[in-house]
Amino acid sequence: MRPATTTPRTAVAAGAVLLAVLLSAVLSVVLAGCGGPAPLLRDEGPAVAPSARSGPVYAAGDAGRPLERPDALPLGDSARLTGLRWKSWGGPTAVAGGGLVGDWCAPECVRTPYRVTVTLSGLQQQQGFAYYSSAGVVAPELRGAKAAELGRVSLRLPDVE
Repeated sequence: MRPATTTPRTAVAAGAVLLAVLLSAVLSVVLAGCGGPAPLLRDEGPAVAPSARSGPVYAAGDAGRPLERPDALPLGDSARLTGLRWKSWGGPTAVAGGGLVGDWCAPECVRTPYRVTVTLSGLQQQQGFAYYSSAGVVAPELRGAKAAELGRVSLRLPDVE
C-alpha cells in the first residue's frame, strides 16, 4: 500500500467538506430551536404584565363623576384642564393636549389658558372600574414651583361606598 499524500487541492476539498458538515450541524441546531407552537400562535413584541382590569377606563370629574375622554378635568381645587383632545386613552397612560386655567393665574389664564400636554397614569380599581389616579402636566410657559407642582398631581377618585 502506498501512503496517502496530501496535495493542496485535496486539503482544500477536505476543508470544504468539513466546513459544509459543520455549517449543516449548526443550521440544524438553530432551526430545531425555531419550532414551537402552531403557526396561528405568534409571540410578537415585549412581554406585558397581565391586566386585572376589564371594561372602560375613567378619570373622576367634579364630585367623582366618571368621565371617559373628558374635554375638561379638575386638577385639585385651584386648577382645571380645558379643551382636551386625547391622543390616547384606556391604556396604562392617556395623553392629551389642551389648556390650563387656575385661581393662581386669573384673570390672564382664564382669558388665554396655558397650552399644556397632560399624561394620566396610575390606574386604580374603584367600584369595578379602572380610574386614572395621577396627572403629569407640562406647560412650557410655566417655570419654577408651579411647573414642578403640576409635574405630578393626584387626581380625585370616586368615594367607595
